Amino acid sequence: MLVVEQRLSARRVGRGVVLRARFVHGVEAQGWRMKFSLLRTEVEIDAEPETYMELARRLRAANVIVKPGRSRLAITPKAVTSPILVNKPILTQPSTFNTNNQMKPIYCQDTEVKVSNPSCHSPGAILPDLPQPAEEPDKNQGLSKEASSSETQSWLSQHRFNQHIMTFANFSGADLLRLSRDDIIQICGLADGIRLYNSLHAKRIEPRLTLYVCPAGGSVYSAIYLHACKASELLHKLKAIGRHEDCEMVLVSGPNGTRVRLTDELVRHLPDNSTYTLAREHDALLLAAW
Repeated sequence: MLVVEQRLSARRVGRGVVLRARFVHGVEAQGWRMKFSLLRTEVEIDAEPETYMELARRLRAANVIVKPGRSRLAITPKAVTSPILVNKPILTQPSTFNTNNQMKPIYCQDTEVKVSNPSCHSPGAILPDLPQPAEEPDKNQGLSKEASSSETQSWLSQHRFNQHIMTFANFSGADLLRLSRDDIIQICGLADGIRLYNSLHAKRIEPRLTLYVCPAGGSVYSAIYLHACKASELLHKLKAIGRHEDCEMVLVSGPNGTRVRLTDELVRHLPDNSTYTLAREHDALLLAAW
């Protein structure tokens, strides 16, 4: 997909109104035909407060993002003797641009069309490395290309991209995965664009430690995958195996029948792919190597 940015400006001298519009179009080639779709619309209004509020109301009804002009912050006349009150318009996410027939026509003075290709910085220089949640590693899986449009909306919501759901309302999983990194950054912005691209192409995080645990007297083992290698993480998973929600301590059977309290350091030194039996001793769980 080719992303084209179009900028328009217009001035209404009689009412002292200046409009600056920015349109982001998506262009797809289908054989000899070109398919155009409007992805984002922004309008900057420089006008008196009353005029600004009226124009902003009409534009927002057409799903247009409205911003105040830079030379005028819509300060009320009472601001001379009172604290400055700045009108902060609510930003809404556009889906499609619909023309409002009640709006008066404006005359464009200049038109500028250009293809935006901003330089991309390294993700590590912008977003810090955040620890992944240890309890839900499957959430880091990317979007499936077989996902329908409704499944794609659900995936965006689960991964905290609610502000972009309307933008990708008609996108299936395959449509979203076809977008390049630069396409997504131009549509969603730098920070959200990098995060969305990484989420789309995320790979399953391999566990750092795998243990196999069987209840005492049983013969069926349960696999436990640890990502943080913390004692609290292992305790949480052991509780789920035998429904021991009231136990808050784990002991490990050591040499000569000693009982060793489970700590983070001990978890990190457990052998990978080792097997254990799980028993209960009073208010504690006992892990014994098998």
